[in-house]
Amino acid sequence: MNTWLTDIIRKTNERPFSDADLARMMAYYAKLPARLKLAAELEKQEPGLAKKLHDELAKRFPDRPLYTRPLAADLVESLRHVALAALADDPTVLQRRWTDHLGRLLPALDVDPMEVRDAYLALRDLLEKKLTQTAWDAFHPTFDEMTDALTAIPGPAVPA
Repeated sequence: MNTWLTDIIRKTNERPFSDADLARMMAYYAKLPARLKLAAELEKQEPGLAKKLHDELAKRFPDRPLYTRPLAADLVESLRHVALAALADDPTVLQRRWTDHLGRLLPALDVDPMEVRDAYLALRDLLEKKLTQTAWDAFHPTFDEMTDALTAIPGPAVPA
């Protein structure tokens, strides 16, 4: 998979890096500790987070049968893709590894993307309370891009 960094390195070939390339790499490097902290904090939160998410979904949306324990576990596991995209500082990583998959899967299963988005927003609320500010700042832009992408997925067909 190519990211902006691999593209810069590939395009550079045998020439010096441009000022813009160097600036982009230095900006990335400056925020790398925060991104690594995010990955570590998400990994630390993962074991108990699925149960907490399932409980929260049952409390908020008692009439939605979609919100099962396996779904909560899947959503928590998908945070690994968010962490990788944040670590790479490249939203296309999340798009290729997860969001595009959801875009194909949800309509095929006749699942309302807004219900999945609601579940992710509940997960976001849980994480906002658990992550340090540094990790949160690295987390939420990428996560928000994913939840925003769910609004573009067509919902289930309404019977006539």
